[in-house]
Amino acid sequence: MRILLLTLLLLSTSAASANPAPDPDPEAQAHQYLAQDPPAHDQARALFMQAAEQGSPTAMAYLGWLFEHGHGTAPDGEQAVYWYGQAARAGALPYAMHLGWIHLRGELVPRDRETSEDWFRYAIDQGHAPARVALASIWIADALGGRDPDLALAAEALLLPAMEAGEVLALYFLARLYIEGIGGVTADDDKAFHYTHEGAHQGHPRMQAWLAMMHAEGRGVTADPVAAIQWSNLAAAGGDELGMELRRTLESRATPEQIQEGRGRAVTWALSHGQPD
Repeated sequence: MRILLLTLLLLSTSAASANPAPDPDPEAQAHQYLAQDPPAHDQARALFMQAAEQGSPTAMAYLGWLFEHGHGTAPDGEQAVYWYGQAARAGALPYAMHLGWIHLRGELVPRDRETSEDWFRYAIDQGHAPARVALASIWIADALGGRDPDLALAAEALLLPAMEAGEVLALYFLARLYIEGIGGVTADDDKAFHYTHEGAHQGHPRMQAWLAMMHAEGRGVTADPVAAIQWSNLAAAGGDELGMELRRTLESRATPEQIQEGRGRAVTWALSHGQPD
């Protein structure tokens, strides 16, 4: 019996040697090192390197983050943009946008407007709708600054598909284009009201403030002081400074009945949309 047990033990040992257990996931190990107090950045970086070599986009992005912020090493802009670029090309498209902002700001690497726009366009070409909004916002700022009025028209063309993809910020920038009339885009109260109304009903505080203003002034809609009070209260509740200012101004001009009804509508809307009153 003893010989049989020893034989089984040898066989099991041989089988274990012939079929070793798979190595632990290096990326999971890296996160364990990051979770330590203090974080073991050197060990984490080495493991993220292993995972990146195995094709993990998130590991590539973490390497970019470590080099960008100098965790466990001196900040290294070239290494950061290299690893963010690897992550973006591997399918982590938010990092293509991050690279766009990095090259535009010129803080981590020298400012390069062309490379910045190339990264935004790369994400757009891959179907990443937020990149449309990001690039449109830059072009709108350019148009406002007098660089090229036609950039506002190009921004409009970027924003419309982003809106269809469900990007709330696309509604924000479209509303602003039509409220203010920026660059080559002509102010249009009807379009402004349409996009502002859509954004306000999705809970965006600044667009709620704009909607209050439009109801107060009768822009794109019949003037309605009660609706104006409703939306200014909702904007103010969302922390929007314009909404707070509008609420004070509108309620100073309204009757007690209008204030009560407007506030009541705001509470009803907030409760039905899962927002605090």
